Amino acid sequence: MTSIRMDGLLSPLVISIIAFAAGYQVHTFLSSRPNPSLLTPTDSSKKTKSLPSQSSGSEGGTDTESDAEDTAAALSSDLTSTKFSSSEEMKLVLVVNDELKMTKGKIAAQAGHATLACAMTLKEANPRLFRAWQNQGQPKIALRCANTEELEILAAQARSLNLCARTIRDAGRTQVAPGSKTIVGIGPGPARLINTVTGKLKLL
Repeated sequence: MTSIRMDGLLSPLVISIIAFAAGYQVHTFLSSRPNPSLLTPTDSSKKTKSLPSQSSGSEGGTDTESDAEDTAAALSSDLTSTKFSSSEEMKLVLVVNDELKMTKGKIAAQAGHATLACAMTLKEANPRLFRAWQNQGQPKIALRCANTEELEILAAQARSLNLCARTIRDAGRTQVAPGSKTIVGIGPGPARLINTVTGKLKLL
């Protein structure tokens, strides 16, 4: 179950869309990834050619170079050292950069990017913790922070606690400038630990 509330900024329908988009991307990518060896040369060629048209019309592409840098930063934390019980509450927190004034659709797209980035990183680094979160229904919370500076501070604090933290930088195709830090995903991980970083933030 997705634990997201709202104030006057977003309707319940949009919150549901964010959760659905994020969960669907994780499920599709992690559970149904195609086997490249099964693709014929023709299939592979067609797939490669189709990618530019898909990304060029997207609502929220990411900066590829920045993604690689952020992956390295996330893995600089010891993600295998997190102490937890499989019975304790797990969650993933998505913190939106409020100063960018993104539209509902843009936020939904960025939330999907952050969810997928965090899930993929943790699944690789700490499969047991990832499964504990997954078995609880992949809980997610959407929060907001004031600006980019606060977003960076939150990511640093999370990494100092060996939590997975992935900062999404937009490619700048639509609403925001290239390289804008739109969302930081913190977790998945124990709720008690994540709350020490994000407990004072407001719900989206």
